[in-house]
Amino acid sequence: MKYYDLHVHTNLSSGENSIEEMAKTAERFGWSGIAVCDHFQDMQKFRQQQNAIKEARKSSGIEIFSGTELQPKNQNELGRLASKIREQVQIMVVHGGDYSINRAACQNPKVDILAHPELERTDSGLDEFCLAQARENNLAIQINFREILAGYRKPRVFILSHIAENIRLAREMKAPVIACTAAQSIWDIRDPRALASVANALGFELGDAIKTVSEIPEKIIGANKAKLSGKAPVKGVEIMD
Repeated sequence: MKYYDLHVHTNLSSGENSIEEMAKTAERFGWSGIAVCDHFQDMQKFRQQQNAIKEARKSSGIEIFSGTELQPKNQNELGRLASKIREQVQIMVVHGGDYSINRAACQNPKVDILAHPELERTDSGLDEFCLAQARENNLAIQINFREILAGYRKPRVFILSHIAENIRLAREMKAPVIACTAAQSIWDIRDPRALASVANALGFELGDAIKTVSEIPEKIIGANKAKLSGKAPVKGVEIMD
């Protein structure tokens, strides 16, 4: 079975969170591939990062996917940035937390993953409408392992309960859920089975929990490879032999 972590952060300098070191550490933990999704700042830094990913692939023992994490200020900026760089990355993550951003991300077919929709909130950040849109657009709701470890500005019990609520809603609405380390250094990387265990503890049956680090990310990768190669079928069009 292959495991994919579709949300890690790196930098262009050498050190414990360089692309090369993150890939090496991920390989030791049993991951088959990682997606480098650093925060988008500007096009110059974005291009530098994409070039660095291409170089790192040459010596990596696992797959390294190009990605980015958008931190839009509002819905309009989300739409503009997603349209601008969608065809240049294999994985597009949106930094969640603000409800309007969570909702807009779920409605945008260009987005692959909504990261930590419950971040710094007093609720889970999602509702049935958002999850229905996520299902329609094949957007995966993220279980963010680093948020659980760090306990961002609220007690961990609330973080866990809000993630569990989003899992319950996602299961009810049949929307995909993905578990990611969101690692910022080699010390944040964990065994994929550890992430699956967390998903299991928060509401998934064991088989479905394992899918959050295997089948679900693999489907996202496959769909985006097809889109970027121009081989993806057009929605509503049937391909006949």
